[in-house]
Amino acid sequence: MYPNTITPLHLEQWRNTLTRLSQQPMEFAPGFPGIAQRFEAWWQHDCLDRPIFIASCNGNPQRPTARRVDLLKTPDRWFEEKFKDMRQTHWVGDALPFIRVDFGPVFMTALAGAEPIFVSDTTWYEHTINDDWSNAPDWRFRDDNPWQVLLRQLLAMVADDARGRYFVCTPNLGGTDEVLLNLRGSAKLCMDAIDQPEKIIQAVQAIHPEWERMTALLYESILSRGAGLIQWQMLWSNQPYTLPSSDFNAMLGPRHFKQLFLPDIEQRARTVGRASFHLDGPDAARHIDALIACDALDVIQFTPGDGAAPARSYTEMFRNVQQAGKSLLIACTQADVLPLCQALDPKGLAFLVGGDFTVASLDAFFHEFCQFYGVTAGKES
Repeated sequence: MYPNTITPLHLEQWRNTLTRLSQQPMEFAPGFPGIAQRFEAWWQHDCLDRPIFIASCNGNPQRPTARRVDLLKTPDRWFEEKFKDMRQTHWVGDALPFIRVDFGPVFMTALAGAEPIFVSDTTWYEHTINDDWSNAPDWRFRDDNPWQVLLRQLLAMVADDARGRYFVCTPNLGGTDEVLLNLRGSAKLCMDAIDQPEKIIQAVQAIHPEWERMTALLYESILSRGAGLIQWQMLWSNQPYTLPSSDFNAMLGPRHFKQLFLPDIEQRARTVGRASFHLDGPDAARHIDALIACDALDVIQFTPGDGAAPARSYTEMFRNVQQAGKSLLIACTQADVLPLCQALDPKGLAFLVGGDFTVASLDAFFHEFCQFYGVTAGKES
């Protein structure tokens, strides 16, 4: 076991830097101080003037934006295209302009030594761990791993340019179970949960300190250069935060989820101090009671999932989350937003709104959203 690398001193330094940055307008987000205040109220399960509204659209549809994972090994070209993507994006409400250092989902898999396969602007991994786990990685995230070397290079490149102008968005490190899912496969990992849970528990415990080191790397690389940091849910926080997730929980019953993965989720949240849990889809929603009971989690972020019922179908679950004293971030379409505004307490409420918007239609919808709460619709970001 490695010692903890996210010490109270690190957290205090990061908090001081983030708080200072929150008071400074950005070149591409002149209204940022007001946005930061709104986010702080939301983290504290309150509402400054209206719920959080995060949305954006491509201001130049003739030039599609993308993750640009095909350009990762040509950093200068990658940065040039990512900067163009950022500048042509129309950011509305509390959305903050950013460039994301993005390697696809569950980047810890590559940091553990697996080779990512880039297909259609996303990432896949081969299932390599055999049935007795004798060839499992040692779970050390080595500094000379080419993907970690590239991560450091790109973080420095973006942060140096972003300082005072826009924000750096971190890669998706992923949940521990998602790393194991990538390397073992869903069917075999389900059987492991029953037949050899000790293998899973050992891997989870070994990965956690490496996750700590990578979290420290992300914060230090960005904040030490004076740039602001957000993560993939696009949340600002004056304090460090983490986004624990567990996509494999959709395949697990409550007992196995609590035994195998919930302790690591809670440990991540307590390590950093603020946490928004990513709850993905209707099958994962079966674990909501266990997540609500986890005091270390501040926020539940819910995504309905492709082809599933719309977000407004989960109104009762959202009410239970709010009654438990946790904030909500709901990923949804335009059709869900106002019905949920009518049904839910504005305190601790946030929307991550997707859809096929034009600049005009997104601005008009944000204006309608603000009218609902009796506030003026300025283009904050």
